[in-house]
Amino acid sequence: MANPPNLLNDDGTASLATAFLTSHHGFRRDIRLFAGALGRVLAGNTSNVEALSKEWKSYRETLHGHHMMEDTALFPSLRQQQPQLGEVIDGLLAEHRKIDPLLEEGDNAFAELATQVRPCVRVVGSLGGLLHTHLETEEKHVVPFIREAKVFPPPSNDVELQMYAQGFAWSSHGIAQEVLDKLYELLSPELRAKLPEARAAFAKRCEAVWGTSHAGASRTSIPDL
Repeated sequence: MANPPNLLNDDGTASLATAFLTSHHGFRRDIRLFAGALGRVLAGNTSNVEALSKEWKSYRETLHGHHMMEDTALFPSLRQQQPQLGEVIDGLLAEHRKIDPLLEEGDNAFAELATQVRPCVRVVGSLGGLLHTHLETEEKHVVPFIREAKVFPPPSNDVELQMYAQGFAWSSHGIAQEVLDKLYELLSPELRAKLPEARAAFAKRCEAVWGTSHAGASRTSIPDL
């Protein structure tokens, strides 16, 4: 991507676009990490196939949840407020329908990772290709319209609080600290208080799955790997 969007707005503030783009960063980051890890399994390093299979479940649930949010909330709102985006949104929804069966295929493939690696490689390669186009389209056409939204809804209960903390720990990994400082200002005090523990736990998870917790310090939606 020649000119990936900055995570922060032009005036240096964070917005819901920042949170949205850090999720895109996470999807790109992890699909690359899956590809590298599966290459090592093909080369004979099978020590972490169980951790990889478990991580796939988390990745697909996160991606599916992101798309459900778009389908049921973001896109309907944008379609109403910005009717000129109708054709773009229709295309994005169609791409969601292409991605969903691939996620199901990935469930089956990663369940058999200990004995068959190449089906997982095919799924990750196909998904990476679809996401490349899909995320770029969203960043070009959707992100500019959510740059001004600067209120993140607080968690409504403890379950949601924990879910948000884990989600932000995932999407924060590999993001420059000055970006995170601005983004976290949008969050409720209760959620901010949960983040250090959640981020430490996620770093340990990365060590177990990928063999490292290093992920760079990106200021755009493209991982700094």
